Amino acid sequence: MRDKKFNICLSGLTGSGKSTLARKLAERYGLERVSGGEMLKEILAGRESLKDQGWWEREQAREALERRLEDPSYDLEVDRNLMELARRGGYVLDSWTIAYLLDCDACIKIFLKTDFEVRASRIANRDKISLEEAKNKIKIKEERTYDIYKRIYGFELGKDLTPFHLVVDTTKMSPEEVFYLVTTYIDILLSKI
Repeated sequence: MRDKKFNICLSGLTGSGKSTLARKLAERYGLERVSGGEMLKEILAGRESLKDQGWWEREQAREALERRLEDPSYDLEVDRNLMELARRGGYVLDSWTIAYLLDCDACIKIFLKTDFEVRASRIANRDKISLEEAKNKIKIKEERTYDIYKRIYGFELGKDLTPFHLVVDTTKMSPEEVFYLVTTYIDILLSKI
């Protein structure tokens, strides 16, 4: 795995710290970061949407969720693209689905879980909205997304954690503490190869 042909598959629900950790891991291990959410957002709403970090919690995203419920081709395209990248190796794949879909020896699969209240607070602070508004937006997004992936793939996103090598509860941890814990785990695995 030292030849950078390994992948880190990082998953977690909205506000768990996934994107922050993905950026730091990519830098630490010299891997390229690819976000399945950003890939999907670009397909659904164009390149301009990539500038809006909170896009998934906005009205346009709610409309996009309805399109995704009707037509699974958007999600299937993203997951095909992610699978192709994973075959090449050398990526931090920030995605809700990839760890469930990818079966390979050269992958380290990590799930970040966080209490709902904390996730909502993080989104409220990021988007400068009320806590109640953040909670409502996250609930809608996640309920619809659960339905989409259950319908397409049959798995229960974030409920079935068996595909993951490491599950980290980030509720009471700073981003630095999460990074330290995860990199310690990865370094141990890499040292055994």
